[in-house]
Amino acid sequence: MTAQRIAGVIALASGLLLAVALAAATFGGPTAFGGTPSANWPMGPGMVGSGHMGHGIADMGPGMMAFGSSGPASTAIPGATEVRVQAANFSFTPNEVRLPKNTDVNLTFINPAGTGAVHDLTVPALGIHIAANPGETRTVGLRGLAAGRYDAYCGVTGHADLGMRATVVVE
Repeated sequence: MTAQRIAGVIALASGLLLAVALAAATFGGPTAFGGTPSANWPMGPGMVGSGHMGHGIADMGPGMMAFGSSGPASTAIPGATEVRVQAANFSFTPNEVRLPKNTDVNLTFINPAGTGAVHDLTVPALGIHIAANPGETRTVGLRGLAAGRYDAYCGVTGHADLGMRATVVVE
């Protein structure tokens, strides 16, 4: 067998294993690979992961999905204005987050150690999902956001129902 054939067989086998792993993770939930379900698993519709940074299939960075030239980026943007949002147990401060339109901005999400729970800031219409464990601060860069009012919430099961909601105003 030639080296090219061996490489081809290895590539094919790797691709098949990846497809099986993705299918199992998507359809099998948190126990697909022998894990145990946790309160941190459910992050909201369409979210993938365990509630911790870097464990989701679609995660590009610490709890953030990247979408290219507009919308979220995986890391902070050097020199961009910073807007901070802090989690508490079942609220956000501020509860109305103002972001500039059509420019670069860094959104920093703070989850103080005293909350004792994983929290996230999810804004589905803008493709924003930032999650942080207690005591963590996460910053993501946002580019060229369209003006409007958008609903935001904590996607951890039950948190939005307990009042962990906010409005993001891009102007």
